[in-house]
Amino acid sequence: MQISGDSLPEIALVPGDPARVYEIGECLSNVEEIGNNRDYITITGTYKGLPLTVCSSGIGGPSTEIAVVELNKLGVKTIIRVGTSGGLADDVKPGDLIVLSSCIRYSGTANLFIPENFPAVADYRLLTALISACEEGGVVYHVGIGLSLDSFYATKPDLLREDFPSSIYGKLKEWIAAGALQLDMEAATLYVLSSLLKINAAAICTAGSNISRGERPETPPSNENAIIAACEAAYRFNNWKEISIKRGRSFRLPPIAERG
Repeated sequence: MQISGDSLPEIALVPGDPARVYEIGECLSNVEEIGNNRDYITITGTYKGLPLTVCSSGIGGPSTEIAVVELNKLGVKTIIRVGTSGGLADDVKPGDLIVLSSCIRYSGTANLFIPENFPAVADYRLLTALISACEEGGVVYHVGIGLSLDSFYATKPDLLREDFPSSIYGKLKEWIAAGALQLDMEAATLYVLSSLLKINAAAICTAGSNISRGERPETPPSNENAIIAACEAAYRFNNWKEISIKRGRSFRLPPIAERG
Protein backbone atom coordinates (compact mmCIF):
# COMPACT_ATOMS: atom_id res chain seq x y z
CA MET A 1 0.00 0.00 0.00
CA GLN A 2 1.14 3.53 -0.79
CA ILE A 3 -0.84 6.36 0.79
CA SER A 4 -0.16 10.08 0.78
CA GLY A 5 -0.25 11.53 4.28
CA ASP A 6 0.76 10.38 7.74
CA SER A 7 -2.64 9.52 9.23
CA LEU A 8 -6.15 8.43 8.28
CA PRO A 9 -9.66 8.75 9.75
CA GLU A 10 -10.12 6.17 12.52
CA ILE A 11 -13.02 4.31 10.89
CA ALA A 12 -12.46 2.45 7.63
CA LEU A 13 -14.78 0.66 5.23
CA VAL A 14 -12.86 -2.14 3.52
CA PRO A 15 -14.26 -3.84 0.41
CA GLY A 16 -12.31 -6.51 -1.41
CA ASP A 17 -12.96 -5.20 -4.91
CA PRO A 18 -11.12 -1.96 -5.78
CA ALA A 19 -14.09 -0.88 -7.92
CA ARG A 20 -16.29 -0.96 -4.82
CA VAL A 21 -14.16 1.76 -3.25
CA TYR A 22 -15.56 4.15 -5.84
CA GLU A 23 -19.09 2.82 -5.30
CA ILE A 24 -18.76 3.64 -1.61
CA GLY A 25 -17.32 7.01 -2.53
CA GLU A 26 -20.60 7.89 -4.25
CA CYS A 27 -22.25 7.85 -0.80
CA LEU A 28 -19.67 10.19 0.71
CA SER A 29 -18.89 13.89 0.56
CA ASN A 30 -15.49 15.57 0.19
CA VAL A 31 -13.99 12.50 -1.45
CA GLU A 32 -10.25 12.44 -2.09
CA GLU A 33 -8.22 9.59 -3.55
CA ILE A 34 -5.03 9.28 -1.55
CA GLY A 35 -3.65 5.92 -2.65
CA ASN A 36 -3.64 3.65 -5.70
CA ASN A 37 -1.11 0.83 -5.66
CA ARG A 38 -1.71 -2.72 -6.95
CA ASP A 39 -5.11 -3.83 -5.58
CA TYR A 40 -5.11 -1.19 -2.84
CA ILE A 41 -7.15 1.90 -3.71
CA THR A 42 -7.69 4.29 -0.82
CA ILE A 43 -9.99 7.29 -0.53
CA THR A 44 -11.18 9.48 2.30
CA GLY A 45 -14.50 11.27 2.62
CA THR A 46 -17.27 12.12 5.05
CA TYR A 47 -20.65 10.53 5.77
CA LYS A 48 -23.04 12.84 7.62
CA GLY A 49 -19.95 14.77 8.69
CA LEU A 50 -18.08 11.68 9.94
CA PRO A 51 -14.61 11.28 8.38
CA LEU A 52 -14.13 7.84 6.84
CA THR A 53 -11.35 5.91 5.16
CA VAL A 54 -12.21 3.50 2.36
CA CYS A 55 -9.59 1.00 1.19
CA SER A 56 -9.79 -2.13 -0.95
CA SER A 57 -8.22 -5.28 0.48
CA GLY A 58 -7.96 -7.40 -2.67
CA ILE A 59 -8.82 -11.10 -2.65
CA GLY A 60 -8.11 -13.46 0.24
CA GLY A 61 -6.31 -13.50 3.56
CA PRO A 62 -2.78 -12.44 2.59
CA SER A 63 -3.83 -9.22 0.87
CA THR A 64 -6.37 -8.51 3.62
CA GLU A 65 -3.60 -8.85 6.21
CA ILE A 66 -1.56 -6.15 4.49
CA ALA A 67 -4.53 -3.77 4.29
CA VAL A 68 -5.55 -4.26 7.93
CA VAL A 69 -2.05 -3.93 9.37
CA GLU A 70 -1.08 -0.89 7.31
CA LEU A 71 -4.39 0.89 7.86
CA ASN A 72 -3.93 0.38 11.59
CA LYS A 73 -0.40 1.79 11.40
CA LEU A 74 -1.91 4.94 9.88
CA GLY A 75 -4.42 5.39 12.69
CA VAL A 76 -7.41 3.23 11.73
CA LYS A 77 -9.00 1.66 14.83
CA THR A 78 -12.32 0.41 13.45
CA ILE A 79 -12.87 -1.60 10.26
CA ILE A 80 -16.09 -2.67 8.55
CA ARG A 81 -15.63 -5.15 5.73
CA VAL A 82 -18.10 -4.45 2.91
CA GLY A 83 -17.85 -7.67 0.95
CA THR A 84 -19.52 -10.20 -1.28
CA SER A 85 -19.99 -13.86 -0.48
CA GLY A 86 -21.52 -17.14 -1.53
CA GLY A 87 -24.65 -18.13 0.36
CA LEU A 88 -24.65 -21.53 2.05
CA ALA A 89 -27.81 -21.67 4.16
CA ASP A 90 -30.94 -22.51 2.19
CA ASP A 91 -32.72 -19.29 3.14
CA VAL A 92 -29.87 -17.02 1.99
CA LYS A 93 -30.81 -15.74 -1.45
CA PRO A 94 -28.66 -13.77 -3.91
CA GLY A 95 -28.89 -10.12 -2.92
CA ASP A 96 -29.48 -10.81 0.78
CA LEU A 97 -27.11 -9.27 3.31
CA ILE A 98 -25.18 -11.29 5.88
CA VAL A 99 -23.82 -9.67 9.05
CA LEU A 100 -21.06 -11.93 10.34
CA SER A 101 -20.91 -12.51 14.07
CA SER A 102 -17.98 -14.92 13.70
CA CYS A 103 -16.20 -17.23 11.28
CA ILE A 104 -15.24 -20.86 10.93
CA ARG A 105 -11.52 -20.55 10.21
CA TYR A 106 -9.82 -22.03 7.17
CA SER A 107 -7.37 -19.14 6.99
CA GLY A 108 -3.73 -19.92 6.40
CA THR A 109 -2.81 -16.30 7.03
CA ALA A 110 -4.51 -16.19 10.44
CA ASN A 111 -3.04 -19.58 11.35
CA LEU A 112 0.47 -18.20 10.93
CA PHE A 113 -0.25 -15.75 13.76
CA ILE A 114 -2.16 -17.93 16.22
CA PRO A 115 -3.61 -21.48 16.34
CA GLU A 116 -7.01 -22.35 14.90
CA ASN A 117 -8.72 -22.65 18.29
CA PHE A 118 -8.38 -18.85 18.68
CA PRO A 119 -11.84 -17.53 17.68
CA ALA A 120 -12.55 -15.23 14.75
CA VAL A 121 -15.24 -12.92 16.14
CA ALA A 122 -16.68 -9.49 15.37
CA ASP A 123 -16.72 -6.57 17.78
CA TYR A 124 -20.19 -6.84 19.36
CA ARG A 125 -20.78 -3.07 19.33
CA LEU A 126 -19.97 -2.78 15.64
CA LEU A 127 -22.07 -5.87 14.99
CA THR A 128 -24.98 -4.20 16.80
CA ALA A 129 -24.51 -1.06 14.70
CA LEU A 130 -24.70 -3.10 11.48
CA ILE A 131 -27.81 -4.95 12.66
CA SER A 132 -29.43 -1.66 13.66
CA ALA A 133 -28.65 -0.13 10.26
CA CYS A 134 -30.04 -3.16 8.39
CA GLU A 135 -33.17 -3.25 10.51
CA GLU A 136 -33.93 0.43 10.02
CA GLY A 137 -33.09 0.18 6.32
CA GLY A 138 -35.73 -2.50 5.82
CA VAL A 139 -33.38 -4.81 3.91
CA VAL A 140 -33.34 -8.61 3.94
CA TYR A 141 -30.47 -9.63 6.17
CA HIS A 142 -29.15 -12.55 8.20
CA VAL A 143 -26.90 -12.59 11.26
CA GLY A 144 -24.60 -15.43 12.18
CA ILE A 145 -21.58 -17.55 11.39
CA GLY A 146 -19.62 -17.58 8.14
CA LEU A 147 -17.15 -20.01 6.63
CA SER A 148 -13.96 -18.19 5.69
CA LEU A 149 -11.29 -19.92 3.63
CA ASP A 150 -8.33 -19.30 1.35
CA SER A 151 -9.73 -20.70 -1.89
CA PHE A 152 -12.33 -19.67 -4.44
CA TYR A 153 -12.58 -22.87 -6.49
CA ALA A 154 -12.19 -25.53 -3.78
CA THR A 155 -15.84 -25.06 -2.78
CA LYS A 156 -16.90 -25.14 -6.44
CA PRO A 157 -14.79 -27.97 -7.95
CA ASP A 158 -17.47 -28.61 -10.59
CA LEU A 159 -16.34 -25.38 -12.25
CA LEU A 160 -13.00 -27.09 -12.93
CA ARG A 161 -14.14 -30.60 -13.86
CA GLU A 162 -16.61 -33.17 -12.61
CA ASP A 163 -14.16 -35.25 -10.54
CA PHE A 164 -11.79 -32.49 -9.42
CA PRO A 165 -10.50 -33.20 -5.87
CA SER A 166 -11.48 -30.92 -2.99
CA SER A 167 -11.14 -31.73 0.70
CA ILE A 168 -13.43 -28.88 1.80
CA TYR A 169 -16.25 -29.53 -0.68
CA GLY A 170 -17.33 -32.73 1.08
CA LYS A 171 -17.55 -30.86 4.40
CA LEU A 172 -19.87 -28.09 3.23
CA LYS A 173 -23.04 -29.97 4.21
CA GLU A 174 -21.63 -30.46 7.70
CA TRP A 175 -20.85 -26.77 8.09
CA ILE A 176 -24.25 -25.76 6.71
CA ALA A 177 -25.92 -28.10 9.21
CA ALA A 178 -23.83 -26.47 11.93
CA GLY A 179 -25.21 -23.04 10.98
CA ALA A 180 -22.80 -21.52 8.46
CA LEU A 181 -24.68 -18.87 6.48
CA GLN A 182 -22.11 -17.99 3.85
CA LEU A 183 -18.54 -18.32 2.75
CA ASP A 184 -15.96 -15.72 1.87
CA MET A 185 -12.17 -15.40 1.75
CA GLU A 186 -11.35 -12.44 3.98
CA ALA A 187 -13.45 -12.19 7.15
CA ALA A 188 -11.56 -14.70 9.33
CA THR A 189 -8.25 -12.97 8.68
CA LEU A 190 -9.83 -9.60 9.47
CA TYR A 191 -11.42 -10.84 12.69
CA VAL A 192 -8.35 -12.62 14.03
CA LEU A 193 -6.02 -9.73 13.23
CA SER A 194 -8.41 -7.16 14.71
CA SER A 195 -8.44 -9.09 17.99
CA LEU A 196 -4.66 -9.33 18.04
CA LEU A 197 -4.23 -5.65 17.12
CA LYS A 198 -6.91 -4.68 19.70
CA ILE A 199 -9.03 -2.82 17.16
CA ASN A 200 -12.73 -3.14 16.26
CA ALA A 201 -13.96 -5.07 13.24
CA ALA A 202 -17.15 -6.44 11.73
CA ALA A 203 -18.29 -7.50 8.28
CA ILE A 204 -21.38 -7.21 6.12
CA CYS A 205 -21.57 -9.12 2.85
CA THR A 206 -23.92 -9.25 -0.10
CA ALA A 207 -24.68 -12.82 -1.13
CA GLY A 208 -23.83 -13.06 -4.81
CA SER A 209 -25.03 -16.65 -5.11
CA ASN A 210 -26.22 -19.66 -3.18
CA ILE A 211 -23.58 -22.33 -3.55
CA SER A 212 -25.51 -25.16 -1.91
CA ARG A 213 -28.38 -24.69 -4.37
CA GLY A 214 -26.14 -23.95 -7.35
CA GLU A 215 -27.87 -20.58 -7.78
CA ARG A 216 -25.62 -18.07 -9.57
CA PRO A 217 -27.41 -15.12 -11.20
CA GLU A 218 -25.91 -13.95 -14.49
CA THR A 219 -26.11 -10.36 -13.25
CA PRO A 220 -24.46 -9.93 -9.83
CA PRO A 221 -26.68 -8.38 -7.14
CA SER A 222 -26.15 -4.73 -6.27
CA ASN A 223 -23.87 -3.80 -3.38
CA GLU A 224 -25.90 -0.68 -2.61
CA ASN A 225 -27.73 -2.01 0.46
CA ALA A 226 -24.53 -3.27 2.08
CA ILE A 227 -22.74 0.00 1.37
CA ILE A 228 -25.52 2.12 2.88
CA ALA A 229 -25.75 -0.16 5.93
CA ALA A 230 -21.98 0.00 6.46
CA CYS A 231 -21.90 3.79 6.21
CA GLU A 232 -24.82 4.11 8.60
CA ALA A 233 -23.29 1.59 11.01
CA ALA A 234 -20.03 3.55 11.08
CA TYR A 235 -21.99 6.72 11.87
CA ARG A 236 -24.00 5.05 14.64
CA PHE A 237 -20.97 3.37 16.18
CA ASN A 238 -19.15 6.71 16.36
CA ASN A 239 -22.26 8.45 17.73
CA TRP A 240 -22.69 5.86 20.49
CA LYS A 241 -19.03 6.21 21.40
CA GLU A 242 -19.27 10.00 21.63
CA ILE A 243 -22.40 9.82 23.80
CA SER A 244 -20.63 7.42 26.16
CA ILE A 245 -17.57 9.67 26.40
CA LYS A 246 -19.70 12.77 27.12
CA ARG A 247 -21.45 10.96 29.94
CA GLY A 248 -18.22 9.61 31.37
CA ARG A 249 -19.40 6.06 30.84
CA SER A 250 -17.72 3.00 29.45
CA PHE A 251 -18.44 2.22 25.80
CA ARG A 252 -18.94 -1.44 26.71
CA LEU A 253 -22.71 -0.90 26.59
CA PRO A 254 -23.67 1.27 23.57
CA PRO A 255 -26.50 3.77 24.21
CA ILE A 256 -28.49 2.18 21.36
CA ALA A 257 -31.78 3.94 22.06
CA GLU A 258 -30.21 7.38 21.80
CA ARG A 259 -29.03 9.12 18.65
CA GLY A 260 -27.25 11.99 20.36
